[in-house]
Amino acid sequence: MNSGGRSMYTSSFIQNEIINTFGHLIQSQIVRNDRKSIFYSVLADETTDISQTEPFSLFVRYVADQAYKIREDFLTFVPVYDVTGEGSANTVLETVSILGLDLKKMRGYYGAATMRGQFRGVQASIKQKLPLALYTHCSSYSLNLCLSYASNIPNRMQVTLSNKSADSFICQPKELKY
Repeated sequence: MNSGGRSMYTSSFIQNEIINTFGHLIQSQIVRNDRKSIFYSVLADETTDISQTEPFSLFVRYVADQAYKIREDFLTFVPVYDVTGEGSANTVLETVSILGLDLKKMRGYYGAATMRGQFRGVQASIKQKLPLALYTHCSSYSLNLCLSYASNIPNRMQVTLSNKSADSFICQPKELKY
């Protein structure tokens, strides 16, 4: 291919092709790395996008190679058309399976609010299909609940708790005086 030096590859079509190609290469490498691990967890969160659909952003968490380094990598965005617990669970499990990850190795999943439903949510549906996969609250959601609760504590109590917390971080355990 001789373009005579005039090809700039600046059209949006070409740029999107390049981005998609690199995205697929990165995704394939993440899946290959995850397959080497013994177990993995799936992280999913839902957001409403500009088209008013509710896509899941799917991440995978696993222990990498011999270094025992915990990795958390983005896999893909998945449009969710059935937002019931069963529908969301099927979407997550089908996507993970299509990407080439072994569902038998999935040991955890956490994330979105719809996953919480113990009896009808994603949690119940996945637990029925994969009993060894445990549901855990998203840490950001848990932190949000803690902060929301703490904001309702009167100011005097907040100062007291803050001072106690500061003491526990600054002082050695033998120096703590309450």
